[in-house]
Amino acid sequence: MLKWVASFLLIWFLYHIREIFPPFVIGGIFAYLILPLVRYVHKEANIPMKAAVLAIYVGIAGIIFALCWFFGPMLVDQMTNLWTQKQELANNFVASAKQSFGWQLPDGAADQAVRNLEDTFGKKFVTGIEIFSKSMLGILVCVVSSIYFIIDSHRIGQFFLRFVPEDQRQFVTNITQQTNVMLSKYVRGQLLLITIMAIVAWIFLHFIFKLKYALVIAIASGFLEIIPVLGPIIATGTATIVGVAQHGMDVALGIIICYTLARWTEDYIIIPRIIGHAVELHPLIVIFAVLCGEVMAGALGMLIAIPVAASIKLVVDFLYPPLDAAPHTPGAEPQKNVVESTAAPQQDHS
Repeated sequence: MLKWVASFLLIWFLYHIREIFPPFVIGGIFAYLILPLVRYVHKEANIPMKAAVLAIYVGIAGIIFALCWFFGPMLVDQMTNLWTQKQELANNFVASAKQSFGWQLPDGAADQAVRNLEDTFGKKFVTGIEIFSKSMLGILVCVVSSIYFIIDSHRIGQFFLRFVPEDQRQFVTNITQQTNVMLSKYVRGQLLLITIMAIVAWIFLHFIFKLKYALVIAIASGFLEIIPVLGPIIATGTATIVGVAQHGMDVALGIIICYTLARWTEDYIIIPRIIGHAVELHPLIVIFAVLCGEVMAGALGMLIAIPVAASIKLVVDFLYPPLDAAPHTPGAEPQKNVVESTAAPQQDHS
């Protein structure tokens, strides 16, 4: 009875302090991304773990500084101009639609569209920016927490494992190992897709269609790849609207075709042959998970919704194997070539 009361009080406490979680969650995600690289440098260079962390963080900081130095001014300028000229772009788009298709749009349609944009996207954008840059303390917490997550990854795994009954620890370790394999593959694939989509979108938007805000739209298109189904649609629609507002309805079909071809190339060539399908979820489950994540935690919830849903599916498949799959015995030896579990021992030469 005491354990149930303590668990309820802990959940109640965590719910009331949930607003402080985003920096720690972002730090944990970042630590998870670079932990394999840190372990590789630590092992191959035969240097202490803390030295490997320092070297990698210095390298990442240098890369970020270089990107900000070369592309920062252009990106900020395009974002500022795009937001300040949204009314003009909306008016141009409505005028092109009326002229090309003869649409009888009501007066003030562009003004209403801009107000809706400010009420929805604007508020979410500002909220997201506040999460990352409201104060230097939040950024500092992200960096420091990610460092501790990396250095103390073994201790963290052992800490949570001690709350598991001894006869179930091997079973939990097996699930953790396979979850790490799935999540690592998913995260690497998403980062690769973001990069590819952003570069490809920038190339054809800047060099072919001569859009003024090509860099901003391309980066947004890359990150919208994280959101299944809705993300590519929003990216294509945004690029098309901006293109039509600048150059008329003649470029609409071309932009849609370019985005569609890029998406098909990802779905049928890059993902199957280079990345593989790390997360095997039904499309309806994916949409449901993304919507649940958005309701529960906003943009951050949408970001982690699919990995969380895939992890839950993996646990369910372990406990209740599919009818067409071979039975699995809890506690059996894990498959070979799996990523090292967070509970597995780790040497530290520091």
